[in-house]
Order: sequence, then structure tokens, then C-alpha cells
Amino acid sequence: MNHLPLIEKNNGYYYSNLAADDYFSMDQEIKNIYFPKEDRVRLITLMILTRDQPLSLDHFSIDLKISKNTALSYVKKTNIYLEENDLSLKFSRKNGYHMVGDEWDKRMVLFQVIAKLYKKYGERIISQLMETSQKYTNTVQQNIIIIENYLNIKYVDEEFYPLVHFVAAVLLRIEKGKAIEENRIHDKREIENTGIYQSLTYLMVDFPEISSDEKIFIALQLLSTNVRNKNVLADKDLPSLENALWEFLTEFEAHTFLVLRDKKELLQKLINHFRPAYYRIKYNITVENVLYDQIRSEYRVLHNFVRDSITPLEDFFQTTIADEEIAYITLFIGGHLIEKDTDDFEAKIIKAVILCPNGISMSNLIENNLRELFPEFLFYPTNSVREYQDFRLPHDIVFSTVPIQSNKKVYVINDILNKSEQTELRQHVIKDVFKLDFAGTTSKEILALIKKHATISDEKELQSQLETLLLKGKDQSIGVGLNESSSEIHLAELLYKDQIIISDQKLEWEDALKKLSSTLIDKKVIDQRYQNRLLQEYSTKPSYILIRRRIALPHLDPNLVEQKLGISLLITKKGISYGDQSINIAILLTTPDKTSHLGALYDINKIAHDENFINGLTKLETKEEIIQAIERFTTARKKEIK
Repeated sequence: MNHLPLIEKNNGYYYSNLAADDYFSMDQEIKNIYFPKEDRVRLITLMILTRDQPLSLDHFSIDLKISKNTALSYVKKTNIYLEENDLSLKFSRKNGYHMVGDEWDKRMVLFQVIAKLYKKYGERIISQLMETSQKYTNTVQQNIIIIENYLNIKYVDEEFYPLVHFVAAVLLRIEKGKAIEENRIHDKREIENTGIYQSLTYLMVDFPEISSDEKIFIALQLLSTNVRNKNVLADKDLPSLENALWEFLTEFEAHTFLVLRDKKELLQKLINHFRPAYYRIKYNITVENVLYDQIRSEYRVLHNFVRDSITPLEDFFQTTIADEEIAYITLFIGGHLIEKDTDDFEAKIIKAVILCPNGISMSNLIENNLRELFPEFLFYPTNSVREYQDFRLPHDIVFSTVPIQSNKKVYVINDILNKSEQTELRQHVIKDVFKLDFAGTTSKEILALIKKHATISDEKELQSQLETLLLKGKDQSIGVGLNESSSEIHLAELLYKDQIIISDQKLEWEDALKKLSSTLIDKKVIDQRYQNRLLQEYSTKPSYILIRRRIALPHLDPNLVEQKLGISLLITKKGISYGDQSINIAILLTTPDKTSHLGALYDINKIAHDENFINGLTKLETKEEIIQAIERFTTARKKEIK
């Protein structure tokens, strides 16, 4: 994430911690833009794949406003990038710089760079960059809109316009004889039977030179693009997909010891997502998830649980699912957990609209985060930018991830807001809406004051905790525990010597439960009612609380019994009787909500999978040795998942 100060422009836009240059460039001419280093490889790639004339270093130097030596260095970097995609860059006097490799791979790279550049610079700049393919752009856009209306689907804004430019560029390449040499679709009939292919065939009568293979390729791009109401997957595949998704959710519940509320509702959301993702995954169409790094950073533990549960879906697709695709699922799970842990605040006065062109999963996550951040407001369901053009309901303010024109106050925000950004956004909006003239204290100001009077051992961690404190409105920080403030609390951070029980006796299961719960009663983490319910709930010794048949992990739903975040650990060398088997480790993990415990739970899961570590743990003699061993283990795990 960028870390620019919050700024407000006179035109009514409020920019929340985003690179201002990104927004200003959207209304500029390409001649006025100095393209930064991180975009030059993409721009060179785009030029080579879309320009008519042979390209030399002079073209790159002039268009990118850099020296020829600098241009040469970026040509070399472009070649490295292309080699990662089974392509290479060559130069000849006749053809200039040109790309060598399979046409399919060239097009996949072309789509990636168009999507990335569109995300940053917007429609106007992309149109100028791809001037040579503009002859087809209007026709392609009109035809895709016809398909939308005919099939009752709606492509999300963030992917609609890059799709238009990509298909226009493909048509231009076909016109120049750059056809697909090898069709990688192993089941052409599956594509031909879709409504999109049939509609496309009817609409492309003006392009008689396009082969059936090329029509299949273009149809596949439309099938793989996200739409808001998904009606593109063949009905015959839905039952198998639904079963695989249900198994995935069941696996996720088993790994996290969560019971997902409204599980069927979540299942339907995932089915809607996987209808276009089905073709994307099955035919290995690489689509860059521009939020991937943010998702892994802000929702790391949750993402790891999702990834550990993905096997049923990989069995369905008969291929490994890329981690960037799995990150989309993390957004759905995270959004659902937030939604189901959030009270209904609809009956408020200030009415707010949320605009997000990034699809349903990100829209839901943004909507629920904003609902948490501003419980005083009434939020309408998230709209796309195109839908907002026809929005007629009364509203006072607009939150949008992209700049838009409106006669209302517009707050342009990041897709994912960290704690510091949430604090500053809330202060700005509350000041604007309720005309409260206050100067909110920031974590950096408090930190600077502390540094004057004390030595700080971990400045970054202290600032993080200060930001959490500043965000507190009720009994917990905003965000429902899915980000770093809670689910990043690991096992070693919760476990103290007085929460560890070492026994040399053979224990009955009921005695083990009493020892575990009594420890947390003494710490006022739980009360006697919790212990009574625990003994009642697990008197039958269910198998589902055994992890890898090595660790027993009893727990109670926080909606049933009040509890704080805590843990107690029991290790006995002679074992605990559990049905027809004996276990040596039992852990009681308590949590005030559905997510605060996930970091510790992830560590417990990994410990259960490490037989050598468990054997070593049961042989330790002191509580200090146990804590040190767990600290080493969890530190190593945290390094692995970063």
C-alpha cells in the first residue's frame, strides 16, 4: 500500500491514502504522463503486441520519455518478463523488436498488461496507448453490451473495459494474420454449447475471416470474465461444482472449528463466483489478482486456512488452483464472516452509496468493512460505476474505489484499508457529515510523545496496538478480527506458564476437561457456566475435535457461551483416555468471536501435523521448555507464511 497523507481536493473528491498521480493521470493526455519504472516493461510489451510499425529503441525512448540507454535496459527486463511466459524478444532491421513464441501465450500476456495498465491509468490513457486497435473498439463494445442484454448478465466495470480493448486487439492481430497456431481447448463442444459462443457467432457475421478456433478463443475470454449475475456455466456442471464447493466449506469448518452461519447462502455466492472462474481455472487463463498482496497481508491467517481446505475443488478441476485464485475465495469467506458477525444498522439517518468495480467478493468486503466503520450510516447495496449512473435513491455521500462524477460528497478509498487508514477516514467523514471540528490524535503523534520519555523495543508493534486502540468504539476494534489486530495473534503470544498443565498420571477425559477449564476460570477468561456446558457438550467424546488423532481441541461457540480469548494446554506422558484410544495433548481454546482465535488455531493445526514436534513436546519436563519450544515452532511458521 502507498502511504501518502490524506488529501482533499476542491472538486469534492476525498482521496484516502492512494497515489494521487494515479487519479490525476486518468484525465490527462498520454503526452503529459511520465510513466514510472514499474510500468515500463508492461508498456513496452503493449507497444510490441499492438503497434503496426517496426519498433526500435527510439520509439521506446520517445514514448516513455527516457534515454536510449535506459530504454535498452528496460528492453532487457521485458525479455526476462517474457521468458517467464515462454516467450522471447528479438530484434531485426526489417521487423524491429518483435515477440517470438506461441500466439496463445502472447495474447495471455497482452491481456495481463492491458488489465494492469487500465487499473492504474483508466479508459482514456488505455485508448490512447492502443490507438491502432481503436478501429474495432466501438463495435466490440456494442456487441458485448448486446450479449449482456440478451443473456441477462452484467460484466463488472473493472473487467468490462479491459475486455473490450483486449478483444479489439485480438481482432486486429487476426486481421494481420497472427492467428492461434495451437488451440489449447480440449473440449471445444463445451464452449460451443454456451450462450455466449452462440451469441458471438451471430454477432460476428461482419468478420467472416475469423475461424471457429478464434471464435472459441474470444468466447472463452468472455466466459472467463467476472459478471455480477452469473448465467454462463452449463447446467450439467453445476451439481458437481456445488458438491465440490460444499465439501470445501466443510473442510474449512473442520480446519477452523467454525460453524459457518447461513452456509447455503455462502455456497450460492461461491457458485456465482466460480461460474466464470470455472473456465479460467480449467483452461489455465492467468488473470492477475491486483489485490493479491493486500489480501495475503491483511488476511494472512484466514487465507492459509482457505488454502489448506482447497483439495475438494482441485479434485473437481483436476488441476492445482493458483494461490491468486484462492485469494478470491478468501475474500468471500472473510466477507461472509464479517457480515454474519455484524449487527444491522440499516435504520440510521445518513445514507451512503458504495461504488466498487472489482466484482462481488471485493464489493461485499468493502461494504461490510464500511458498515463496521460507520455504524451511524445507512448503506445501500454496493453498485458498479455504470449502475450508479442510473441510481435515483436519496443519498448523502458516496464511497468509491475509483474517482466518479457526482453532486454528492465523494470519498475515494483503497479496496482494503489498514487500521491507520480506517482511523483517518472515519475522522474525516465524521467531521464532514456532522460538522464536528476536532483534531483527531494519530498513532504517530502518540508514538512521538512516548519516544521522548521512554525506550521502545518494538516501535512497529507499538504503533499497531495504538492504532487498534484508537479504532475501538465498543469492546473490540473495528474489523471483526479478520486483520492483523486479532487473527494474527499466535499461539505463543497467548500461552503463559500458569496456563500449562503437566501431568504424570493417566487421566480420564472428564478430569482433563476440568483441569483445562479450571485454569481459564482462575484467569477470568471463562466462568463456571462455560465449564458446565463444556462437560455436557463433550461427554460423548466426539471424534471431530481430534486433530490428526494427536491433539484434542474442545471448544464452544462464542454465540452460546460468553468467553474471552484464551488458551490452556494439558500434556500428560501417560495419556488421556478418549474412547478406544489414548492422547497425550489436549488444548482448550476460547474466543469472543468467530475470528480472533484463527492465528492460534492455525499454529495448533500445524503442530498436530508435525509428529516429531509432538513427540518432543511430550518429553519436555518444565513449562519454560514447553513455551520455548512452541515459540521456536510458531516463529518458524510465521516466516514460512509471510
